[in-house]
Parts: sequence; C-alpha cells; structure tokens
Amino acid sequence: MSRIAPLFVASSVLLLSACATQDFVKETVAPVQTSVDSLGTRVQAHDDSLKALDGRLQGSEARIAALQQEAAERAQAAKNLPAPPGLLMSTLLTDDKIKFSSGHAELTEQGGRELDQLVAKLKADNQPVFIEIQGHTDATGSDAVNQQLGLKRAEAVRMYLARAGLPLARMSTISYGESAPLADNKTREGRSMNRRVQLVVMR
Repeated sequence: MSRIAPLFVASSVLLLSACATQDFVKETVAPVQTSVDSLGTRVQAHDDSLKALDGRLQGSEARIAALQQEAAERAQAAKNLPAPPGLLMSTLLTDDKIKFSSGHAELTEQGGRELDQLVAKLKADNQPVFIEIQGHTDATGSDAVNQQLGLKRAEAVRMYLARAGLPLARMSTISYGESAPLADNKTREGRSMNRRVQLVVMR
C-alpha cells in the first residue's frame, strides 16, 4: 500500500500537468489559428481585387484601341485615302496630367508641359502627321453639356498645339462627352480618369 500511494500521486500530477498543457496549447494556438484564418481571408480578398482591377484595365485598353480605329477611319474618309493611315502614336492625357477640373476645359501649366513634350517629339521626327484630338468628360451633368465640354477640352489642346507650331489643317477635334468612359463614374478616381483628352497621331 505504501508503494501504490506515491505512484497514484505521481500519476495524478502527470494527469493534471497534461490537462494544464492541453489548456495552454488551446489558449495559445486558438488565437494564432484565428489570425491565420483572417490573413487567408484578406489575401483572398486582395487577389479578387487584383483580378477585378486587371479586368477593368483590359476593358480600358479595348476602349482606347476602338477609339484609335475610329479615328483612323475618319481620317481615311476625310482625306479619301485608299487605305487607313498608320497609327504613329496615341497619347492619353488624363486628369492626373492635364488637371481638368470638373466642368472646366482650361489647361494647366502641367498640362502644357505634357503637350510640349509631344510637340518636341513630332518636330524632331519632322514627318507630316494628322492628329485627332478626342475630348472626354465624366458623367456629371447632362449629355448635351458634357458633349460641349468634351469639345472645349479638345479645342483647348488643339489651340495650344497650334500656338506651339503645329498646323491647324493637320488637326481635328471630336467630342465623345461622357459616352466612352475608361473607369467607373461612381467613384471619385473614376471620374478623374474620365476627364481626359486623347491624341491619336497618324501618318
């Protein structure tokens, strides 16, 4: 009996120790597992956001390509050319470069510098080109107002280029108003991106 008692006590101590260890492990592992699960959820959400952004970018590129093709067809019709003129370059002047305020068509100093770089390149190439200047707006305001605003923005760019030495006869303007957005007009960033002028340079 005297030998059994110490063994019983030792077994009890080990059992209690094991229970305590299991409780400690549960308390330690549970929060870590929760954090891992939360991180996994955030990573999945981030991946979904990247896929959505990639889809929007591809959609914007498709719209830009369609506008370039339309410009080439208009130039062909205007010049009665046997084949569409070749696309030399396309410059997209979005709100982050031109800084068109909502409802306004005035070029900023920064916008002028962007256009100066284009003029310098065209003069360095020293080749006859035709430039279509496309004006775009966000969806704020009526269709009619935005159509006029898009044209004013395109004309502001055309007059700047003319003062820089490019011939007016080699430039045309067109307004798409709010009809060809690159981004969602429901967001501030999207509206800013849609306030833009695109220059399609053809040879």
